[in-house]
Amino acid sequence: MAPVALDQACQALAPRVLEESLVRLSIAEGIPPETARASVAGQRIFDYENAGICTSPRKTSHQPLGFKVPHSSRSDGVQLTDFPNEILTQILSHLHPDSHGAVALVSKRFYALVTTPYAWRAAFLRYFPGQEAASAHAKVNGHAGKSTDASDVIRSEVRYFTRLTALASWRSEYLLRTRLLRSVVRGKPGSIGAAARSSQAGKKASAVLTYNSKLPWMISHVHADFTGGKKGPRVIHGTRDLGVATISDPTTGKIEKLGLDDPFSFQQLDEMFPYLEFYGVGDGPAAVPNVMDVSQSFGFAGGEGFPGGHVYYKGPSQLRGRYLGHGHDHGLVEGIPEIPKIPGLIDAVSSIWIAKSSGVTSMTQNMIGIMTGSTLGVVTSYALGNDSTGPRYAEGDMTARWVLSPGVPIIDIKVDDQYCLRRKALGRVWAVALNALGEVYYLTEVPTPSTAKGKSENSIRDAWNAGRTAFWELVESTRRTANEDEFDKNAVSGTYSPRSSAISMNLSKEQVVAEAREIEQFFRQTPAHFKRTSQGWDMLRKLEVDFAAGNEKASGETIVVITCGNEEGVPASIRRFVKGAPPSEKSSPSGALTPVAPVAPYQSIFGGNAPAETSQPNLEVKSNGNGKSPALSGSTTPRLGSIPGKLSVEQWQTSEFAFKHNPTTEITASAIDLSNYAVIAAFEDPLLTDLPSSGTSTPGTPIAKQGTGEIPGRRARLLAIGTNAGSIIVWNMRDTAPSAVHPLRVIQTESPEITALAISALYLVHGGSDSLVQAWDPLASSFEPLRTLNAKSSGRIPRHILATNPALQHANYFAVRAIFLDPNPTVLRGILAFGTFIRFWTYSSTNQAPGRKRRLRHADIHGRLASRRNTGTVSSYIAAEEAELRHEQERRVREVERLRKRFGVGVLDEEEALQYAQMMSQEAFAMDEMRRASDTGGSATTASEVGSVAETVISEPSLSGRGLPQWWEQ
Repeated sequence: MAPVALDQACQALAPRVLEESLVRLSIAEGIPPETARASVAGQRIFDYENAGICTSPRKTSHQPLGFKVPHSSRSDGVQLTDFPNEILTQILSHLHPDSHGAVALVSKRFYALVTTPYAWRAAFLRYFPGQEAASAHAKVNGHAGKSTDASDVIRSEVRYFTRLTALASWRSEYLLRTRLLRSVVRGKPGSIGAAARSSQAGKKASAVLTYNSKLPWMISHVHADFTGGKKGPRVIHGTRDLGVATISDPTTGKIEKLGLDDPFSFQQLDEMFPYLEFYGVGDGPAAVPNVMDVSQSFGFAGGEGFPGGHVYYKGPSQLRGRYLGHGHDHGLVEGIPEIPKIPGLIDAVSSIWIAKSSGVTSMTQNMIGIMTGSTLGVVTSYALGNDSTGPRYAEGDMTARWVLSPGVPIIDIKVDDQYCLRRKALGRVWAVALNALGEVYYLTEVPTPSTAKGKSENSIRDAWNAGRTAFWELVESTRRTANEDEFDKNAVSGTYSPRSSAISMNLSKEQVVAEAREIEQFFRQTPAHFKRTSQGWDMLRKLEVDFAAGNEKASGETIVVITCGNEEGVPASIRRFVKGAPPSEKSSPSGALTPVAPVAPYQSIFGGNAPAETSQPNLEVKSNGNGKSPALSGSTTPRLGSIPGKLSVEQWQTSEFAFKHNPTTEITASAIDLSNYAVIAAFEDPLLTDLPSSGTSTPGTPIAKQGTGEIPGRRARLLAIGTNAGSIIVWNMRDTAPSAVHPLRVIQTESPEITALAISALYLVHGGSDSLVQAWDPLASSFEPLRTLNAKSSGRIPRHILATNPALQHANYFAVRAIFLDPNPTVLRGILAFGTFIRFWTYSSTNQAPGRKRRLRHADIHGRLASRRNTGTVSSYIAAEEAELRHEQERRVREVERLRKRFGVGVLDEEEALQYAQMMSQEAFAMDEMRRASDTGGSATTASEVGSVAETVISEPSLSGRGLPQWWEQ
């Protein structure tokens, strides 16, 4: 080959010359290269595929031939990384929770933005808009011409809720809460109980199980222990009208036979006193329907609500129950003038409570296991089991007795089931009682048992003496008010009432005897007398207490009194009483657990001869070894509010829960959050006690307290009430508003009347008079119910049930009267009762199994979950389906466009794709043969060969957009 030809070939293969040739590929004349390169779609891809056909000789001094992809220059537009962190946080908060993990892998900056709580807090506030968005949604529904998108606007920077985990952060709350709500909507069966039922029945497991409780009457009370230990979950369900209860396994629906054949049942008021009316109406004594309380751990306790009624108790492992405290009152008190004589023929049990856990029983040396209130204003406590450290009480023994409001019924009693040593040492409220006149009494001291166990006939006397060691305080703002009369005769009798005194008052024996005789006089008064002299008689009030509110300065406990509005002329209302710390209270340097010197007793204000002795301070606490608390314990130390010469008075702040209602509105149900982290006090909160004392934060994902100075949910506890109009109102019991507390959420259900409520940290469940049971999100992530747990009934009572109890034809058989949720809000299970049937549900709370991704098909257009069953409207579901179809069509259009740019045509069918693959394989084989021939020849390529190769390189491209390539036309 001539040297001139070789030089020309080398120049043609030079990278610069080849790049200029590639630039001119398929470019019309007169068009600048820059414009043409940008105007031809897919040009760079075609160059990359065909530039490697010609290879240069191995031994050459020139730069080897290759395709060099130039780096793309930085665009003049705004990049995502140009935004400040505040805007990026808002952008990231719109992402789905599953996308944050991928974003964290982009860079260190994005990792820091994703792991800090600000983005998660913004995402939480947007996904759970709260009551403001719910109000806006209601306005939009009322005005068709207006429309707003509440999902893109954070209307409030505060959300009140109970957190789901101990050390919760905004990130964990957002991820876990959204996942659990999706699990509720999905309704996949949970692992607990589902496997057992599926293996026994040999079919697919179900998330819901309905079975008959085998009770002869409608269920009114339900309590469950879902852990159950070795036996597994157990549920106790009872009917208060008959005083009968059964126990079942909710995972299988089997009823335990122990005590099932017990023929005992309560008698009814119309059987004993046909002409006596309920709730003190008329001139006779007060009477109420039979009362009951159940506990899976300790059995059930019931009370007969007619005059002469008694307390009945039956343990979980007993074949037969028995009456408590029956047969000892008469004859014993005749010889003890200090004990008031209770007329048993007109006394009835009007309220009852039984322990749900061992906290109260252990803290009171087994004295408080059952607590009852009577229509004569007497409160009595009974023991449950034995305590090795205290006195040897038998099960059902009477341990303490008080007279709080003689003649006025005690209509409700609440006791702190989480009572512990720390709360006892801080002197917190642990028991609250409410009477028919709206007076609220509370206990902060624990009664001291008798040092020696006497004979059984002395148990009544020991109970009265033990009651005098702890004094029930009265919330002064609830003291009864006298009715106005013409001659002002009720000024004294309408505001004064005697009650049991305490040992710390230092009354003489004569004064105690006079007090007992005065109490007996009030026992003889009928409800008509108290209605005439005092205002506010209402035996249908409800009581709710938050024992965990406040701090460790013996303040903050919240008592809520609910007036249902059943009385004529008395509207429904809700009043809250919050305990405040005494103004002169001073904390000791070592905290509340430091023993305090005993306060010097004061002389009686009634002129007794009890001397006012002053003892020297002695801070040494010793045990006397006989079970009795020493003189320096909180049980015998006089408290400032219970002695005549008290130095300070406990203040209670009063406020109202505001809600819109009309004069005919009645409150028919109420409930408070009983989940695990709603019942712990601030000094027991691990998020407050386990934080490092230093102000520096540790690396890693920060928790809420370290990152924002705010605990997610602000330790709120929700209170919900249901009305006879089918509406539900939710408040934060721990709201700091001084006068009026506004609701967090108002829900209008499809039920004509709300008959049962239950609320947890995750969702709220309501039961209606039509048997409809639905779950709702209090934080308003969805304005529709999350799921329908029980559908509306057909309205017909089963024939065999009606044949057994003909009186049921006049009762609302299908009304839901009891709902119980798992205290662990991350476990989606619960129990509801309607009629004589029990329904148990358990849903899986785990993530989707690894594998192919599953798209949520029941999501609305904003990504929130929606249910298809019993929502009343299907507009959100139709909109979601239309959005899915639109997204699918857009994806197909993008795929066709990509293939068109890549291959010059649209979507290829199967035959065309095979032909295309065959032609590409043949072309690749030909190119490989040419490379091997050039490598084995070892000689320089002639000019003619270079020209032929150049023709192959610069052949007409297939992406010019003006027709198919030449190999396709062949």
